[in-house]
Amino acid sequence: MKLRNYGNVYHDSNVSITPDYKTGGIHPTHELLYLASGSFQLHWLGQQYEVSSSSLFILTPNTPHDLIIHSKKAVFWYIELTGIEEESYLSKLQNILLWNRLQSGLDPHFTSAPLLQLCLSEISQMLDMKIHDQFCGEQLLLLNVQKILLLVRGALELYGKDMKLSNSSTALSSGYSLSKEVIKTLACYMESTYKSKITLNDLTRISNFQATYLIKRFKEETGFTPIDYLLELRMEAAKTYLSTTEMPIQKVAEETGYPNIHHFSGEFKRKTGLSPTNWRKQK
Repeated sequence: MKLRNYGNVYHDSNVSITPDYKTGGIHPTHELLYLASGSFQLHWLGQQYEVSSSSLFILTPNTPHDLIIHSKKAVFWYIELTGIEEESYLSKLQNILLWNRLQSGLDPHFTSAPLLQLCLSEISQMLDMKIHDQFCGEQLLLLNVQKILLLVRGALELYGKDMKLSNSSTALSSGYSLSKEVIKTLACYMESTYKSKITLNDLTRISNFQATYLIKRFKEETGFTPIDYLLELRMEAAKTYLSTTEMPIQKVAEETGYPNIHHFSGEFKRKTGLSPTNWRKQK
């Protein structure tokens, strides 16, 4: 695989109304087109993609495309490549079509992996540094491109597996799913930070998935919603402190992540039927 051409584009219109600036073309090679920030409409192979920032498109050789920029300011980069056809998975047009449709919101549950976003950000920074003037700059850029293509392939393969699972009676009717490893990561995160203030928004940010989807998959794997799992961890920790130490109730509440003793006592009684003091006496 080789680089043919590349560049970083900063669009800045001083027009007071939406400019709808158009660019595009046709190239004899594959092209990676990353829409970093702004609002866009991409016309390609008879399809119109309405997209916002952080969207990566793969364009096949000799296929005309038009990129319409709706916003006054926008940033995007392009990389033309030879040799992608050697990547058998991405040489298939149906895989590229699926990826591009997912970028435009075909499945609201699909979100690019954090590693992919990191590689895209790194390429943006490299292009800003005039990479052709740097020692081994283009070779390093190509390595990041290869990582991106590997991550795209991995995301599509996982999406395909989950689509097959979604047709069975035991699976959720959704697309790109949280793997068991991600569920395990979230559970471990809560287990190590249960004393801290943790919200559902924090967990969706870490997992990079929407809240409703996260709740469904987490419950499928653990039997709890994420927040119920967190509350269960805190309750079990509180029981351990109450049964094995003489720590004051106020301190137990502080050590297990409850905002105050009243909240802790209410939750404890709701869960066990007893106040913390009475539960301790019985134990």
